[in-house]
Amino acid sequence: MRNPAFPLFRKAFWVAYVLALIVSSLMPVAFPEAPEGSDKALHLLAYCLLVVFWPPDWFRPAAVMFGFAAGLGVALEIAQGVLPTGRLLDPWDALANCLGAGLGLACLLAWRKMGRGAA
Repeated sequence: MRNPAFPLFRKAFWVAYVLALIVSSLMPVAFPEAPEGSDKALHLLAYCLLVVFWPPDWFRPAAVMFGFAAGLGVALEIAQGVLPTGRLLDPWDALANCLGAGLGLACLLAWRKMGRGAA
């Protein structure tokens, strides 16, 4: 028997993840020891996980899920350039966000297809 609190926990986790992504994207940050361009991998992973962790009972058409994740990534990059956070708008970060959303969607759709095929 499935725990009825699990879907609620998963939704709360996803909302908390989105909020953490927003806050961490707009906070001033400096990683002087990080290799050049290594933040692109973090952007890719963060937006991939955003889509992969999408609560199952909130599934929407793929275009809506991708649009939300990629749109959030682009909007946060623009906000970094506009707000006085000490961060800069980086089009490569925005591209990494969009690619991560696409990768997450591809993983999620493959996972769902495998689940249907096994049933």
